[in-house]
Amino acid sequence: MPKQRYSKYVVTEPKFVHELDFHDFSVANGFTFPDEVYLDKEILPEAKQWLDIIWVWERPTPEELPGLHSHPFAEIVLLIGSNPKNLRELGGEVEWYMGEAGDQEKFVLTSTAMIYVPDRLPHGPLRYNRVDRPICNVAIGLNTGDYC
Repeated sequence: MPKQRYSKYVVTEPKFVHELDFHDFSVANGFTFPDEVYLDKEILPEAKQWLDIIWVWERPTPEELPGLHSHPFAEIVLLIGSNPKNLRELGGEVEWYMGEAGDQEKFVLTSTAMIYVPDRLPHGPLRYNRVDRPICNVAIGLNTGDYC
């Protein structure tokens, strides 16, 4: 069968990333690692976005992943519960911080949430206080340019 014209737009195998700029996961556990990246400039150069999916099945160690950081592009972070009968139920408790050190705002999340992070806005840490059932963490970098 000849190759389909649009097959490059359907990604069924992730790229496993052992190092991620702006994030130090070198001694972390409790979630899928290496990261499963489904979109970046190596997978599809014209996209200029990246998509990273992590499943968290227990409280990660260290507890704060990643720490306070920022990047030169906007990001969307989705924290999605895994109860198929109630996707709004996060299945745990997650703390999310946004803002400069010393002036951060803390958000305590217990339901599925979407977080928009403007470019260069400091954010983190992300802290999983309780994981009752797996939580899916999806990060989407927008207009990343040459990043990744």
